[in-house]
Amino acid sequence: MKQLSTRRLDLLPVDARNARELWRILNAPDLRKYQDIPRIPAEDFERQVRTRPRALDGRSTGRFEWLLQTNGNPARAIGWISLRVNDRTPHIGEIGYSLIEDARGFGYATEALTAAIDEAFGAGELEEMQACCVPENLSSRAVLNRTGFSEERTIRGGAVIRGRHVDVVLYRMTRSEWRRLAMPATRRQMRS
Repeated sequence: MKQLSTRRLDLLPVDARNARELWRILNAPDLRKYQDIPRIPAEDFERQVRTRPRALDGRSTGRFEWLLQTNGNPARAIGWISLRVNDRTPHIGEIGYSLIEDARGFGYATEALTAAIDEAFGAGELEEMQACCVPENLSSRAVLNRTGFSEERTIRGGAVIRGRHVDVVLYRMTRSEWRRLAMPATRRQMRS
C-alpha cells in the first residue's frame, strides 16, 4: 500500500510503525458515538495490523487502513480511513472513516475519502464501493454525498453500537460512477 497525499493531508498506510498511534485515536471516547470500535489492548491491535495485506491491488483481500495526518508543521494524526475487501465478494470494497472531534467540520473527511476512493478504484479491481453510517450521523452522510456516493437503502438492525442493534444507511458508488466523477476539475482540485 502506498502513502497518499492531498492538499492538507497525508494518508499513511497503517503498519507496525504507526499502529500504536492509530490505536490511541481508536480509543478516543467521541469516536464510539456512531461506530462499534472494539476495545482491545495495543499489543493485540499491533498483532492484527502485522497480519494485514501489504499491497492494494486486484488480487488483495482483507483490511487496508490509512492513518490521516495533517501535513502542516507540526503534523498531527486526526483520524483514519479503512477499506475492507472480502474474499467472498472481492469486487466490492467497504470503506469507513472517522476523525477525532476537534478535526471535524474542516473538510478533512471529504478530502481524505476522495483520495482513498481514487486509490481503491485505481489500484484495485473493485467494481463497487460501499459505505454505511447510522441515519443520525448527518455529517458523515453529507461527506458520502459530497464524494459521489448514492444512498441505496436503510438496513434495519444492520450494526451493533455500544451493545445495541441500530439501523444503518447503505451508500454505494460503482466504478463507472467514479470514472464520471474523477475527471471534473473540482475533484482534481480536492487532491492537489
